[in-house]
Amino acid sequence: MRPLQFKTIKNTSVYALLLLIIVFIFGACTQQEQNTAENKPSINIGRLICGGHLSLAVVENKYQQDLKDFTLKTIQNHDWNDVVQDMKSGKLAGTFILSPLAMQLIRQGLDAKIVMMADRNGNGFILAQQYKSIEDLKGKRAIIAVPHLYSQHHVLLYLSLQQHGVAYDDVIVIAMPPRDMIASLNRGEIDGFVVGEPEGNRSISLDKGWMAAISPQIWLNHMDHVFLVSNTFIKEHPSQLQELINALKKSGDYIEQHPHEAAIMGEDYTGTNAQVFEQVLTTPANWIDYSDMIPSDTHMQSMAKAMVDMGLWKDMPHDLHTYTDTRFIRKATALTQQ
Repeated sequence: MRPLQFKTIKNTSVYALLLLIIVFIFGACTQQEQNTAENKPSINIGRLICGGHLSLAVVENKYQQDLKDFTLKTIQNHDWNDVVQDMKSGKLAGTFILSPLAMQLIRQGLDAKIVMMADRNGNGFILAQQYKSIEDLKGKRAIIAVPHLYSQHHVLLYLSLQQHGVAYDDVIVIAMPPRDMIASLNRGEIDGFVVGEPEGNRSISLDKGWMAAISPQIWLNHMDHVFLVSNTFIKEHPSQLQELINALKKSGDYIEQHPHEAAIMGEDYTGTNAQVFEQVLTTPANWIDYSDMIPSDTHMQSMAKAMVDMGLWKDMPHDLHTYTDTRFIRKATALTQQ
């Protein structure tokens, strides 16, 4: 029996050795896969709670797995000054940002370029109930809030007042984070605000103020938010930037074709329930638009001229054409048209 006992022990040892080898091989493969995932870089992109940033939500919720070379990580702030600081510090590779603010930062020397538009239109002008029309603002020194003095909302306010015969000096313009506007209007601290959706439509649903105008009525197809990217990232990671812009362009097209699903995906991004923002996406159809995201020379010049007219800039910059790099969004647009 002793030889048999020796044989059994020997076979058991072989089995144990084989088991150890298998565990080692699979463990090594698993570790290699984990290391590969861990080594996949994250790209930090800034945003606020805003409907104009909805395409980022669609990328994160629908197209994240399509990003082969990196993982998209969005950094949410509540104040544009924090976004600016994050861009200047290098914390962000890029950010979705107010178009006039992006232009101002570049003019001040920020080493960055506008690579695509995030959306067009998409804003509302809300007034307190005591004002029955925009014309009622004449001579009242009403306080109107905008998200930032260098914002498309400020420009839209200026243009809307002009269109209704109200002097720009008849209102007091203040900067305020969008999340504070409805409560401030309710407390009587401000008389109205111009803001990106869904805050305007949300204020209507809460019976706080009324919609005096939406931005397509003030300036049809105006440049709204843009995607501002550091020149360092553009130069050092062009393939990753192209991949991201391809996904953003695809997301914009998805929003246009599937507003209900996109509104659900974007609840955390818009700060409101899907039903409210779906109305913004569909009624009227051009309230906000994600279809054509190329920041053309005409878009840039029109915004710059408005900023000069209202005194935000003293003159037109001679190098305005260098503020954009449209190679990536033009390529992404061509891909979707094939």
